[in-house]
Amino acid sequence: MNILQEVEEFINEFNHSNNEYFSIDSIRVEFQKQHKLEELKRLGKWCKIEKNSPLLSKLRKRLLKNEITSVWRLEKENIYYYNMQDAPKYRKATLVIFGMKQYHKPTPQRELISKVLQVMKDVSSVDICLDLPYKPNLEALKRHFTLTPYITNNGVITDTRYINDTGVLMLDTIIFYDKAQKNSLKGILWRIEAKINIPNFRALMLPLYEFKQITNIARINR
Repeated sequence: MNILQEVEEFINEFNHSNNEYFSIDSIRVEFQKQHKLEELKRLGKWCKIEKNSPLLSKLRKRLLKNEITSVWRLEKENIYYYNMQDAPKYRKATLVIFGMKQYHKPTPQRELISKVLQVMKDVSSVDICLDLPYKPNLEALKRHFTLTPYITNNGVITDTRYINDTGVLMLDTIIFYDKAQKNSLKGILWRIEAKINIPNFRALMLPLYEFKQITNIARINR
């Protein structure tokens, strides 16, 4: 079984047992370039994203700004790796595969994702998402968590909200946002997305039950 299948099966078993609809949207892997980079380059053409590229600006919103030095993209896929500033001589990098659960454009090729993860032989974190045909009950969530709004560079407070402290080990952050608006989709579609850290992939554990408890609050009165 490959890594992608293993993570998907873990989630699918939980979904089946709990009548849930969690999906993977993103996968991250921290790696040492001297051990993996040569193999990665055999998978296709990697292009450096220029500093003035609008794509880099979008990536900085998804990633921690201070972590990024240079970013390389695998052909036209949403598969990237970026060098990390805190690593000596930029030896450490993070590979990111995102946009795996989309409605407005093709997702990264499944076969290519499997090949990339076969090289990596590890997963550092995943983003697990749940899509809803209505706005989450943010007022109910406020009674249990601190919700932080996303503020644009122009100072505009958006409808997007974060839980930066979930109180759950491995459940790093949760974001609630209007996906229909973000991707110019018809109708109403909100996404709840959790970043889950994976300390040891070989002993895979994901706090999906704890994530479900939070999504259940967001679905109160529905």
